[in-house]
Amino acid sequence: MSKSSRVLRCAILAFSNTLLCRSNPSWAIDDQNHYQEAVIEVEAHDPGSLNEHSLARECLLAALFFLSYVDIIDSRLDMAHRYLKQAYTIFQRGDKASFSHVEKQVLLWIRLLDARAVSAGGEGLFLSRDDEIEIIEPSPASFDAETDDTARSQDASSDDIEDVLFQVLYQPGIVFFQKVQSFMGRISKIDPWHRSRGTVEDEIEVMNIGASIASDLRSLYDQRPPLMDYAVAGKLSEPHISAHLAFTITRAFRTYLSNYYASKVHLHRVAYKHLPLTKEAADALAQIRKLAHQISSNLAPEDSLPVNMLWPLLMLGAEEQDEEEKVWIKAQIMRMEGVAGNARITAQVLEEVQARQQATKTRADIRSVMHSVFNSSFAIL
Repeated sequence: MSKSSRVLRCAILAFSNTLLCRSNPSWAIDDQNHYQEAVIEVEAHDPGSLNEHSLARECLLAALFFLSYVDIIDSRLDMAHRYLKQAYTIFQRGDKASFSHVEKQVLLWIRLLDARAVSAGGEGLFLSRDDEIEIIEPSPASFDAETDDTARSQDASSDDIEDVLFQVLYQPGIVFFQKVQSFMGRISKIDPWHRSRGTVEDEIEVMNIGASIASDLRSLYDQRPPLMDYAVAGKLSEPHISAHLAFTITRAFRTYLSNYYASKVHLHRVAYKHLPLTKEAADALAQIRKLAHQISSNLAPEDSLPVNMLWPLLMLGAEEQDEEEKVWIKAQIMRMEGVAGNARITAQVLEEVQARQQATKTRADIRSVMHSVFNSSFAIL
């Protein structure tokens, strides 16, 4: 795709340069030329001409993903929100039946960014229930990458079979994870940054909304993939499944379930911030702690937890009381610098949140701490 699209090629180069600058301090000066060129190319596109499928639409959506990601990493949230909104406009105006598998996959990635950005003041445009139904693929076999059955049977190899098995087993987890993202948007929209809070009427309304969200979270858990319980318990093994597939799927499902439990903690901190933890919220913390340690125990010394564990670790750390666990959580976040562009700054924010909570004996609003310490807010990636 990038070979035939200047906008996508520039966006990928901007993204790659940002990651290199973040992960390797000895890398050359942060060069914004690729980013600026991509911005110019994006501005040259008319969203109104992209209602039907085309390679140009595929490439523009992918470019908007990379630019949004770069802007979130670099704390340019206004620009990130702008590109997320532009992607949403393309999705809304487009003929829903015309979106290819590639476009739907890119939209899923964009939706994950949107879920993270909403906690930093974003609109969460992609997080509605209707859009969830439209974007999330209902079937692991629904992609249209290859429709020639003869070619598929002739070219099939053991690697191809394992890849197909991975997609079939993995897809229900992705659907579950994407549905969890919808809750991130719903919860963020009742925080003090998105609506009025503080009056008796406000708090009653927020608590009623919180009760509805909590009920829907329980319903989602009841709809979790049948394979999830076996994967989380570490029961995927040969001869039923290869060791490689077992490791990958087990880690992914533990990560997705951690994010589910993080939503419960997030809900309590937003809707009931002045109240002690409920049993449900305390159980959610215990589950995140258990899952994070399980994932960590199977890592090589040079590896880190998956990038999607950053949010659960932040929620766990914000409520953790054990000093040894606090040290462990911070260490895990710092190890994620290679995969999460703002891991270090997240660890600093968490440390300040913990210090303020210990001093005041009340919960500290994470976004307020960001503004206080760094004079800005950022999404947790």
